[in-house]
Amino acid sequence: MRNVTVRDIVCASGGRLLCGDSGVSVWHITFDSRDRMEHMLFVPLLGGRTDGHSFIASAFKNGAVAVFTSEHTLSDIPEEQRRYAWIYVEDTKAAMQRLAGWYRERLTLPIIGITGSVGKTTTRAMVAEALAGSFLVYQTKGNLNSQIGVPEMLLEIGTEDIAVLEMGMSEHGEMDRLTQMVKPQLAIITCIGVAHIENLKTRENICKEKLAITNGMQQDGVLLLNGDDDMLAGRRGSFLQSVYYYGTGPECDFRAENIRIVEGRAEFDAVYQEKRIPVSLAMPGRHNVLNALAALAVCALNGASMEAGAERLAAFMGVKMRQQIYPMDCYTVIDDSYNANPDSMRAGLQVLMEYPAAGRKVAVLGDMLELGEDGIRFHEEIGSYAAEHGVDYLCTFGELSRAMESAAKQVREQIQTRHFQTREELAAYLKKLLGPEDVVLIKGSRGMQLNLVADALRIEDFVMH
Repeated sequence: MRNVTVRDIVCASGGRLLCGDSGVSVWHITFDSRDRMEHMLFVPLLGGRTDGHSFIASAFKNGAVAVFTSEHTLSDIPEEQRRYAWIYVEDTKAAMQRLAGWYRERLTLPIIGITGSVGKTTTRAMVAEALAGSFLVYQTKGNLNSQIGVPEMLLEIGTEDIAVLEMGMSEHGEMDRLTQMVKPQLAIITCIGVAHIENLKTRENICKEKLAITNGMQQDGVLLLNGDDDMLAGRRGSFLQSVYYYGTGPECDFRAENIRIVEGRAEFDAVYQEKRIPVSLAMPGRHNVLNALAALAVCALNGASMEAGAERLAAFMGVKMRQQIYPMDCYTVIDDSYNANPDSMRAGLQVLMEYPAAGRKVAVLGDMLELGEDGIRFHEEIGSYAAEHGVDYLCTFGELSRAMESAAKQVREQIQTRHFQTREELAAYLKKLLGPEDVVLIKGSRGMQLNLVADALRIEDFVMH
């Protein structure tokens, strides 16, 4: 935060100062008391298991100068802590969101908002990388794209030229709240899949919620949509904002042509009006062609050089736990363990099968969560897809993933399958199984923690916890 005082925070959040100096400057915001930063505002949140108010003293030790509280009166505050600014609010999360909205109004830089069922994080990272060829860029850190993460990211914007923020949602109304805070000048929707369908029930509902990103945009804003997505195509004229499409079809404003896979990496021509720019990606996978194309489209729509953006993307190696490739002495690991849904599972399996290695192709797949009543069917479809596309070994982990194993066997009897009860057993089996030229894909929902298996394969003395 720049030029923000406790007095500003009190007014913006609708709070009441219980004690402390209203003129103290605040530079950062956090809801993790373990963060160590000067001049922090600590926001204690109520979780399922913990109450952040219990960690206020720890936050002060780590550099906090101010704190929100919904549980204290002046008489509750220890005398030695009254030199800090304590701000009473009824709801700490809502207060943080109000503060973020107020801070956004003070910012003059353009903000790019990115949402979608698949590819948000990779697209965000690629957009930021491409723009960095022309601008000083701020971007979402890690996966802070929620009702809590987005306001934190907004409040950390400083002197950059442009910001790229990831905006996630899983329930009705969440996107509207985020976009009213962020007020993006340009919004990207990567695709409409079935992630979070357990809560929203249909793809039509998911699409409606994603498109709510336009609610916080001005009429002169720009909506950049994936023209290859059946739910997003054909929507020109449906919004107050200008609509541009990126994809492979002739109706797309930004097109990828001559797509090819060379030694496991994607190459293509990015076409926009009279421009034709050759693009070679360091990252694997055909699906990253569209992510890169979206990034180059953002460059063009913000007056940045598409050529400079393509040059930076050629060296960009991707985001941790998202199709990161680790060539080892005895085998190659594709760590795509951050999260999973049916669309990203298919993309990961395609990367595995296109990887240029002479050995066996091994897929280690965990449960895909939050898929609702059709969860078993989605898992069966992935098992069938793996068998149809030639996977040699299918290792599964988690109760839902058992359906992958049985479906794969029905499609191709000779596929080798095995189900595991523990990550330790799975990692030990893989270390014995894998040999030179073998490639293993590791992918599952975040809750399956298959990143621990990927780490065990990469780090000889890694101990799981």
